[in-house]
Amino acid sequence: MKSTEIKVTSSGLGMEDALALTEQFASSEGLEGNELLRLRLLAEELIGMMRGIAGNVEAVYSIEGEGNKYALHLKADVRITRELHDQLIAVSTRGENAVARGFMGKIREMIAVALLPKQDGLSFMESFSLGMVSAAGFTTPDAQMISAETFNWSLSQYKSGIDKDSEEAEKAWDELEKSIVASIADEVIVRVTGSCAEITICKTF
Repeated sequence: MKSTEIKVTSSGLGMEDALALTEQFASSEGLEGNELLRLRLLAEELIGMMRGIAGNVEAVYSIEGEGNKYALHLKADVRITRELHDQLIAVSTRGENAVARGFMGKIREMIAVALLPKQDGLSFMESFSLGMVSAAGFTTPDAQMISAETFNWSLSQYKSGIDKDSEEAEKAWDELEKSIVASIADEVIVRVTGSCAEITICKTF
């Protein structure tokens, strides 16, 4: 079963309604106590990613469940205004997500790079350690990647790709352990196609 869709914006409109929808949906599915709380926490983290985006970006939020499996969806068609373009370029230039708060903040900024026009965004892609990959499988800005229009990322693939022997591994795992989403969710899937960004958080109880 899938819920109705609720529009949320980066200025905060619709966010409380989306959280209320999540609780109502969870209750109708028989979830209560810690299970309901965890689903709400995941929704808060997902919707909270909208905050801090320049301009007034709109997204559509929904939740669906089948059996004991649930999926939270956030989908936005992001039109790059001059204000947003300049913000994304500033984010990209920093290279290591210096101002991103937490793991979900880094995902937001990774998506931001993928949303940039190709001439601006591709040169920054490999500097983002979360490793969003084009549909063609390339992570570096070469000629083949330039023709790719879709970028994909998943939490499970990111975890499996962490080099346990690298100096950054301990930092990466520590960051994951501190993240509500990475600790609770079974999977996080990100897909960016053109100006459309979609994030899905999956949880099985």
